[in-house]
Parts: sequence; structure tokens; C-alpha cells
Amino acid sequence: MQAGNESRAETFLMLYRQFEGLLEKRYAGRDWGGNVVTTYLSDPDSEPMRAEIELCRRIRNILAHNVENTGEPVVEPSEGTLNRLRAIIEYVKRPVMAINYGTPAEKILFAHPNDLAINVMRHMVKNGYSHVPVADQNRLVGVFSSGSLMLLAARRGLSQVRDELRIGDMKDAIGFGDKRSERFMFLPKDATLLAVRKAFEKRRERDHRLAVVFLTEDGTVRTPVRALLTSWDVLREDI
Repeated sequence: MQAGNESRAETFLMLYRQFEGLLEKRYAGRDWGGNVVTTYLSDPDSEPMRAEIELCRRIRNILAHNVENTGEPVVEPSEGTLNRLRAIIEYVKRPVMAINYGTPAEKILFAHPNDLAINVMRHMVKNGYSHVPVADQNRLVGVFSSGSLMLLAARRGLSQVRDELRIGDMKDAIGFGDKRSERFMFLPKDATLLAVRKAFEKRRERDHRLAVVFLTEDGTVRTPVRALLTSWDVLREDI
């Protein structure tokens, strides 16, 4: 028996409204086109539950728009269907956050314009880092990697790769511009693990691979970095 003697149809609609409310909070401040569930269905995060969500969406439309002459719903969801919807709600309530799998800001090795490139490289080799973000007065201005040296040498000649080379001398080889073979992405600090994983999988299919995802306060380069993730962090089989 349902709480308060509601029918299963009434319970289903109550749960569905709860589901919609969670999504409205999730997309607060964003244009979700008038149908928040449809928006979520196009979100990478919904993939594990997409078939169940689509089923519940169709049932909700039937219940909301079709009743018999007696006022009774034309269908009555099963207890299993109610449990599916409850599972969807729990999934939305407890997303797996990407920030828990990345390198937090306090452990990131940042380079600065006045740093000698050779010293940064030594730190990279010692700690196993492939990419080092470059900050100037607490603002992210680029990323240094082995590819930066290759780009610099290709543009200016090998004579420019010298011990006294400073990070700030490599502005055209560390920036986020279109000339690099690597790509970098900025997502908000509350991005989910699945969203970041999908970003890496999608970029692997293109010419310019995605090297690093930065999680910042609002998902832009203008705000402080909270964590960084590479494909090794999110494409592991154990997560």
C-alpha cells in the first residue's frame, strides 16, 4: 500500500515532480528550453539511466494527459516502475564528482613566467608530470609541456631551446590558442566524472587530442583552478 493510500499513479507523479525539481536545481541559471528532463537526457551524465528515464518520461506523459471518463488514469505503474524512478532520483542526488579524481589545486605544480624552463622540466621528470599550468599573478595563462618545446623549436629554431630559457619567453608555445596540437578544456568545479570522461572520449576521435581538463570555479579560464584531470585520471577501468 502506498503512503497516504495514494494510488501508484499518484505516487509516480509525485516522484516524477521530485525528479524534475532536482533537475531544475541542477540547471539553475541555465536555459533548459522549457523541458528540464529532455535537457538532462542530452546530458552525458544521464547515459547510465537514459533508457529508464525515457520510459518514465513517457509514462508520466500518459498519466498527465490521459484519464478515463471516471477520472481514473488509463495506466497504473507497477511497483517495479516506481522503484526505477526512485533509483533515478537517487542517481541524480548523488552524482560522482570529477574533482574527487583529479589533482587538487594545492598539489598542482604551477609554473610562472620568470621560472627557468629547465627547472620546470626537472620537476616534471621527478614527479611524473606531463603538463604544468602556467600562472601569472594568480591567473592561468597557459600550459607548459614537452609539446611546448617542440612547437618553440619548430617556430624559432633549435637554438632557442637553451638552459636560460624562461617560461615567459614561450608565450606563443604555452597558450591556449589554435596552433597547438593539444587541447585544453575548462569545466566548472561541480562537473561530474562522467562529463569529463565523455569529453576525453570525444576528443580522442579528433585530430587534436584533449590533454587536460581544468576544473575552475565557473568553468572558465578567468577563475581559480580547483583541480586538473588527464585521461589517465578518468579512463581507468577501476572507476
